[in-house]
Amino acid sequence: MKTRLILIITPWLILTGMIVGAYLPIYRGDKYLLPVKPRDPRDFFRGNYVDLQYEFSTLPATGIKVKLHPEREYRFGDRLFLEFENRGGKLRATTISDTDSDTKAIRLKVQPRYTLTAASTNFELATGLESFFAPKEAAEDWENALRNGLVFAEVAIDAGGNARLLRLVTIPAPKPATDAEPE
Repeated sequence: MKTRLILIITPWLILTGMIVGAYLPIYRGDKYLLPVKPRDPRDFFRGNYVDLQYEFSTLPATGIKVKLHPEREYRFGDRLFLEFENRGGKLRATTISDTDSDTKAIRLKVQPRYTLTAASTNFELATGLESFFAPKEAAEDWENALRNGLVFAEVAIDAGGNARLLRLVTIPAPKPATDAEPE
């Protein structure tokens, strides 16, 4: 009887642990806005999912510190860490490394999209924050806002580098300055 009970309860405990683990960054992490790069946002194979790309999705090696093992090849699935600095509410990538550092920097777990090495000139990175489900009624509005570069992703990032996409936010474009002032 005990064995049968264990066999019934164990899958539910595993499933519950996976769900709780997925939501922990939302409750334990800090919230940041990440600018979303303009691109064709709809994924025709998955329906109303918006395919997102960030400034750090394609990262030139010249603008960051690279702390990767010089003789190792990193592939999709390998865990890397991308460190950011917060400049006026905007996160800017500063370092990519293959080890978790003890610094107080904002860290995000990433993985290579393709094979890369420490000598790579560009780093193509995936975070797990690239998909957002948009209701059918709002899909065209998101598409237009993405084209105009007005969309930011609100993400929660915890101390371990785990992140979850909370929502997309549009920030209105600044109004053009006019020469004539109303009287």
